[in-house]
Amino acid sequence: MKSYKRIVWVLCSLMAAGLLVIAVKSMAAVVTNVHIPISGTVVNPCNGETVTFSGVDHFTATVTLDSSGGFHLTAHDNIHVTATGSLGNTYEGNHEDTFAVNGRVGFEQIQTLTLSAIALGNAPNFEEHALFHITVHPDGTVTGFVNNSMAVCRG
Repeated sequence: MKSYKRIVWVLCSLMAAGLLVIAVKSMAAVVTNVHIPISGTVVNPCNGETVTFSGVDHFTATVTLDSSGGFHLTAHDNIHVTATGSLGNTYEGNHEDTFAVNGRVGFEQIQTLTLSAIALGNAPNFEEHALFHITVHPDGTVTGFVNNSMAVCRG
């Protein structure tokens, strides 16, 4: 009889532990909502004009962490810039994207960005392609940076 009670107690303890693991299996979502000022220069590859731009990237992200060191990230990126070229041309640049990434906490993920630069006159339009490097940290916060940009002529 004593061993039967011990088995029942062990099974109840295991069931309670299992329910606790299920309850904490995923951490509540961490939400990031930031406006990032951006500026710089790029060369319009269609006409060789140096284009100076400035604007804002409105970036939102929701991250859910799991108990095995993974995450699920859903992000929305909305960039708007205005620009003036060295030849007197003006441009507007826009990019909007929603994406989801599943990965491991602490490991960098890469997303491709394409920003369309539209001339507000007779200058040719072009696109700027870049890589967006995203890292989700153990506390659920998101950091990122952009590099490897390349402009291509759209005509």
